[in-house]
Amino acid sequence: MAKLLASHYLLILTITLILTFSWAESHSFSTKSSRAALALKEEKITHLHFYMHDVFGGPNATAIPVTKILDNNTFYGGLFVADDPLTLGPERDSKPVGNGRGTYTFPSHNDFVLEMVYNLGFTHGEYNGSSLCLLGPISPTSIANELAVVGGTGVFRFARGYAVAKRIVLDFKALLVVRELNVYVSHY
Repeated sequence: MAKLLASHYLLILTITLILTFSWAESHSFSTKSSRAALALKEEKITHLHFYMHDVFGGPNATAIPVTKILDNNTFYGGLFVADDPLTLGPERDSKPVGNGRGTYTFPSHNDFVLEMVYNLGFTHGEYNGSSLCLLGPISPTSIANELAVVGGTGVFRFARGYAVAKRIVLDFKALLVVRELNVYVSHY
């Protein structure tokens, strides 16, 4: 009887191990991929130049507060969501190229600085349907700020690079900020 139980135990253990290893092989967390399998072409660098229009109030606001600002000096605790038009020229009625959508947060007790998580969605031209993701700090008092390009979709898969956002209009009466963006992106 003991031999029969031992043989059943060994049989169950063997089946369990076989099933475990076969499942692990068919459901692995990661696998190696080749450039050919991903249809990656030769890497290239693209320079994009356009303008972003932030309107912080009024009936045509493109950036609105989501949370209450806790400190009027640093805007600490402030969170804004944005859906900004991107255009070829600095004028609001210039030809559109897409939308910049994302969030601005004010994470510092001590400094007047915001953290930007921003997706550039292109809706016109050769980049229609593609996007880039920008991440980094913006100092509202600085004329120019540098942001990291941390990824992309469509034409910009595997994108990396940087963007320089240069403030060219700051109109407190109209609650308007216009930034010139020069984006340098490496992609396949």
